[in-house]
Amino acid sequence: MLKEELLSWGRKLVDWFVRPKSIGVCLIRYGAVVIGVALAGGIVGTIKYGSPSIQLQANIDTTGGPAAWVSIAAFVVGVIMVSAGVYLHLQDRKQLARQRVLLLEQKGLFKIDSPLDAAVKNTLGGVVDTILVDIREGITEGRITNPDVALQKVVDGRGDLVRRLDGQNRNDIEIVYGGLMPVPFTFLTGYLLDDEGGGIKVFDWDRLGAGQWRMIRSDIDDGHRLRTVAALSCSAEDVVLALSISYPVDEVGIATTFPRMPVMHMKMDELSSNAHWSLEKQSALAEQFLQALKGLSSQGVKTIHLIIAAPNSVVFNLGRIYDRRLLPSAVVYQYERSDSPTYPWGVALPPHSQGQPAIVRAPYDLA
Repeated sequence: MLKEELLSWGRKLVDWFVRPKSIGVCLIRYGAVVIGVALAGGIVGTIKYGSPSIQLQANIDTTGGPAAWVSIAAFVVGVIMVSAGVYLHLQDRKQLARQRVLLLEQKGLFKIDSPLDAAVKNTLGGVVDTILVDIREGITEGRITNPDVALQKVVDGRGDLVRRLDGQNRNDIEIVYGGLMPVPFTFLTGYLLDDEGGGIKVFDWDRLGAGQWRMIRSDIDDGHRLRTVAALSCSAEDVVLALSISYPVDEVGIATTFPRMPVMHMKMDELSSNAHWSLEKQSALAEQFLQALKGLSSQGVKTIHLIIAAPNSVVFNLGRIYDRRLLPSAVVYQYERSDSPTYPWGVALPPHSQGQPAIVRAPYDLA
């Protein structure tokens, strides 16, 4: 048992050294290396410890000549680095203690045992204050039975976040979003939170990999992008824009739900639910989405009907980039494979910062 504990602490110590998280830790790490090199270079010394006065005495032997003096200089520099590192690290800890993380967590698909707030605290530190939006009691056999009630909870969650931010020093608050929610509500959340600035950290559930919450961050970008596989065949005021990112959208269901409506379909060559952890990649996909929206707007489109199959974090960031002031009106639809039609309802986004989002239901008056 003792051996296992020692190994565990040893691993933690190695992790602490090889994965520094601040300038202070870096100074401590490299200062210790400099001290070690200096000692190995010829400084011979003894350290005496006295109690209770806590006196330290170092005796340095410099009989080695100039080389010893170089080692002494290196030793002093190392001590200064370690001392400065300890000071900066303590200041970072004090700042971290003041740092507040405001987490908007949404639960709407299935139960996950791993708590999001714990993952956020381990990743970002600080005191995590959670705003929970839970619509799971309104879900029966995977279907949302009352989308109007769920919609109001989503809107109230955003309002709660705004109230908690009011009058606060934004420099001491980190805004975080994460969860698993039906596509229309996730897109709407991103749409509503766009006004809160660009510094929102986003977490998603890694269901195919480690089975844990992960933050979308600067990571390896695989370069995969959306391409248009079906362009508009004619001009119209109402069009469908479909995005296949994690799964293929139901093209037959789209044709049945929106008959005679032009469809623009953008698709990833390699569909995946677990290849979206790169912030650069998500930003690039959002930019492609925005350019497609601008193109539709330039063609005279008045309302865009959005069908999206994508990971939760991607949907959220797509919602954040939808410019309500310059782009056409939009409705984001929910997919229910066993329903007829397969897109039974959607969320109409509030245009131009006016009004409230609303649930629209099939059959749609889209002649």
